[in-house]
Amino acid sequence: MSEYKSIVGAELQEYLSIRKMTLTPESLRIDRHSLGDFDGYFAKSGTIEKSITEEVINGWIAHLKTKNHSRTVSHKVSCLRCFLKYLRYSGIPVFMPRCPKHHEDYVPYIFSDDEMATIFKCADNASGNGGTVDFQVAMLIRLLYGCGLRHGEALNLIRSDVDFSHGTLLMRQSKNKKQRIVPMHQSLSEVLMQYCVAMKIFNKPDALLFPAANANLSAREENMRMKFRAVLKAAEIYTPTTKRYQRGQCIHCLRHVFAVKSFAQSEQNGRSSLDSVPYLSVYLGHFDMDGTEKYLKFSSDIFPEHTKMFENFSLGIFTELGGAE
Repeated sequence: MSEYKSIVGAELQEYLSIRKMTLTPESLRIDRHSLGDFDGYFAKSGTIEKSITEEVINGWIAHLKTKNHSRTVSHKVSCLRCFLKYLRYSGIPVFMPRCPKHHEDYVPYIFSDDEMATIFKCADNASGNGGTVDFQVAMLIRLLYGCGLRHGEALNLIRSDVDFSHGTLLMRQSKNKKQRIVPMHQSLSEVLMQYCVAMKIFNKPDALLFPAANANLSAREENMRMKFRAVLKAAEIYTPTTKRYQRGQCIHCLRHVFAVKSFAQSEQNGRSSLDSVPYLSVYLGHFDMDGTEKYLKFSSDIFPEHTKMFENFSLGIFTELGGAE
């Protein structure tokens, strides 16, 4: 029996079963949440005919706008569009909405070098259950900072994804279905090797690098976000965000730190921006360079020497974002 209650609940269950074969666990969770929200709204409409009208779609979008950031609304509508295409192919009449435009106004918090040094120190002293040292959060922070990974990507890594002989990580489950190989600095590779030995997984190719209490499951993203927040509080640099929909200081900011520092380092080493940013875009696993632009946003108060450098490069290069990323 389908867990969904609308007239297209059975089709939604089938669609998600198909999606499960191609999506990462986190992407599937997001799809389930977005489509589950629509299913609940559609069920309350009382529709008994197997079709989805423009009135229902526009009503749901208006409902989303009352409690979500424009970027979230755009993403959820994009998710619904994929499901509506599936229904259309199945012969069910549906209205196909456009993705609402959004403006990318998010400016991440970029940790300074001094703040990162304090973060590493506090992470190394963080305790897990039973008062033992929490190796996981310290290693995860180093991977995100040193390789610019998405934290969901890092949590899906298994031991065989790490090639210590070449110092690389194989990203198999990545956003946009873009599998890629990510090189590590030698010092990071050495730390990761020590971590695998300490976790007793060095000779276990199928072992997760960041397991949950159940070793067959990866640590949950929300748990790692909470642990990182605890590290920031221990470092006395945590500032809760006061703006609605803003993430503030969070673990994802480490990916932004990597991008900004990589961009600046390339410039300082004599490589032109036009040459370095396309490589950075591929390294980060972006679909195009527009996706890389937001990772090069930062406060001029923190890196004033880099502001003019990026402005000169970005002027007329990046397009204004609209629709789903």
